[in-house]
Amino acid sequence: MSWKPFITRLTIFLVLLYMIVPLAVYRIGTKPQMTISVLYIPIIFAGMLATFVLIKRDELKKFNYTTNWKQTILFGILAYSFFTAYILQQKQYWTSGLAHMLTGFALYAVGGILLLLAVFNTKFVKTHIKQIVLSLVIIVLYGAGSTALSLAGYPLTRALAKPLTMLLSLTNNVTITINNAPSVTADSFSAVIGPPCTGITSLILFTGLFIFVLALDWKKINKKTMLWVYLLGAVGMFIVAFLRLYLLFYIGANWSPEFAMKGFHTNAGWILFVMYFLVYFWITYPKMTVKYDGKL
Repeated sequence: MSWKPFITRLTIFLVLLYMIVPLAVYRIGTKPQMTISVLYIPIIFAGMLATFVLIKRDELKKFNYTTNWKQTILFGILAYSFFTAYILQQKQYWTSGLAHMLTGFALYAVGGILLLLAVFNTKFVKTHIKQIVLSLVIIVLYGAGSTALSLAGYPLTRALAKPLTMLLSLTNNVTITINNAPSVTADSFSAVIGPPCTGITSLILFTGLFIFVLALDWKKINKKTMLWVYLLGAVGMFIVAFLRLYLLFYIGANWSPEFAMKGFHTNAGWILFVMYFLVYFWITYPKMTVKYDGKL
């Protein structure tokens, strides 16, 4: 069988999902700002779609694709309705906090399934329903966990400020002001420690990539070992985040405040994260598979 039918439908699906549908939805006049809250769910959905395609690539190539235009039109209209509701919900905040995130996930997920039905037809969805439901469950759990972790960000900023000021005080004059988030001053350099600085964002990304790795090679994974690999990796993420924060203040206080905020602060986070993730999984992945007989 050829890849052409699947690639054609997948291309149509992605163009509709990420280009035509959003543009058409914005025409209704909501026009939300393109902040991370609006982009976050589509990005996660794309990650899960990529996981599904990679895992099921052999079956997707062999599948017998057919077209039913009545179903395509019906499901297309329904999908547009749910995506419109999603944009309205993101813009107008019908709910708040965790309920807002879960409602957004639900609306976007249903819209995605309906669009999937419109492009690939009901037979395709029925054949892969288990994998689709599993992907949606992971999306919802990941979104709920991300929101819950984000809510814990401010207590973590205050907990992180104390060891940071103790370490900085070895080389600089340090003062700290604690309001909602602590403001730390090292000599003449001052900055507020926000929730993303605590490592919460990195932990969310690490968790997402960890789930992605598990999904790709689930049959090879040693289920007992993977928990320890994840926990050690999560602790390591917080250590890397703390090191980044310390270097930010040290560079700002002792070298260049401008470079600290505009250069280091902007780029160090993702560079350190990528380096840490690649090195960590290069070391631990062989220990996480069933062929590994040793102990972690």
